[in-house]
Amino acid sequence: MENPFKKIYSKFENNVLKNVDARKLRVFAESKTSKNYSGQLEMESVTMQSKNLAEWKTAIQLATDPENPDRSSLRTLYENLLLDNHLASVIDSRILFCQRSTFKIVSESGEENEELSKLFERTWFEELVRLILMARFQGATLIELFDVDEVGELIDVNEIPLGYFNPQKGIITKTPGEDKGWPYKEGTMANYYLQVGKDRDLGMLAQVAPIVLAKKLGIGAWLDFVEKYGVPPLFITTDREDDNRLNQLFEAAQNFKSNHFMVGRGNEKFEVPSISSNNPSGAFDPLVERANSEISKRFLGGTGLTDEKGFVGSVEIQFKLAKDRFESDKLMIKNIMNKQVFPRLVKLSPIYSALSNHYFEWDNAEIRTSKETAELVDILGNQFEIDPEWVEQQTGVPILGQKTANAPVDPLTTAEVKKKSLMQK
Repeated sequence: MENPFKKIYSKFENNVLKNVDARKLRVFAESKTSKNYSGQLEMESVTMQSKNLAEWKTAIQLATDPENPDRSSLRTLYENLLLDNHLASVIDSRILFCQRSTFKIVSESGEENEELSKLFERTWFEELVRLILMARFQGATLIELFDVDEVGELIDVNEIPLGYFNPQKGIITKTPGEDKGWPYKEGTMANYYLQVGKDRDLGMLAQVAPIVLAKKLGIGAWLDFVEKYGVPPLFITTDREDDNRLNQLFEAAQNFKSNHFMVGRGNEKFEVPSISSNNPSGAFDPLVERANSEISKRFLGGTGLTDEKGFVGSVEIQFKLAKDRFESDKLMIKNIMNKQVFPRLVKLSPIYSALSNHYFEWDNAEIRTSKETAELVDILGNQFEIDPEWVEQQTGVPILGQKTANAPVDPLTTAEVKKKSLMQK
């Protein structure tokens, strides 16, 4: 079956080529013969090193340098912070809520254009939503919309990593920290790059970094405790002083963990003392729990959505607090799509030209399950006539027709039938 979008693309392409300004066409041709900047970056290997508060302070200072800001250290810090599973989980909660929300492309009159809506049912749109929201957490984020397929559809979106672009100067650098590079806010390539967030914005990760680093320090101290005291020490007492026997006991002590027994002579004693009668995790677990609580409050407005236990009432209240953040994220995406993404897509390919007079909207219609729809029909059907086609669409159950009501049964007739049956027996 022939791709319908290819016909649309060919029609738009011919129309555009006939009416386009020759100067604009030369600019477009020049930009498309160029390579995207993301493919020219000299990427560096990821270093898995621990971070501390001193490095956090240094990264903030370098990123906010008014003359030559450098975000490469900030990028390394953020990559280290996101290794924390709880932090990564609450960020995913913010992002996934928007990615799983239904949307529609509507005209100026508010009617949905299903053909245009289908153009955004792509993996690149999911990634675009993620990158837009990441600007809340990591600060200014630069997104590349460049490559299209033979039909004219956008293939993918790429992120220019922190450290490889300078928001204040509006340039993309080949290596981190350079003071010269390719301009992305102006010129022929400006249409292919979208910066989300203000130039000096560092995001919420810069604010929660101290508590995440404290949590990592606490877990590290816990691991040190387990390494030192997880296996109790072995005390050996002997009245022998000759080197030969002492060397024998030393070798036997080294092999004690694997052998689990010792052989002594005379008055020699072997003791494995109890280090503590208390639960040692009590010194470390509360720090981890407090850190998780602070992270949840910062990103979700409370801890009710991440705690294992919670009362129904308090969880509902905290979900309302989290939902305020979810709705704020959706509003941010809507504004960026309409004001920045749509104009770039219109210039990117003729297949998106119809977006010039359409808008991105979230579909906030209430979604009911088949069971809930059936219950609603049962309630409303007592007083109102309901469209069978609508019920079939909502429940997915084929409706062949209306069932006729059973005629009322005459009690006298029923009694006579029973009497005849008994007489026959």
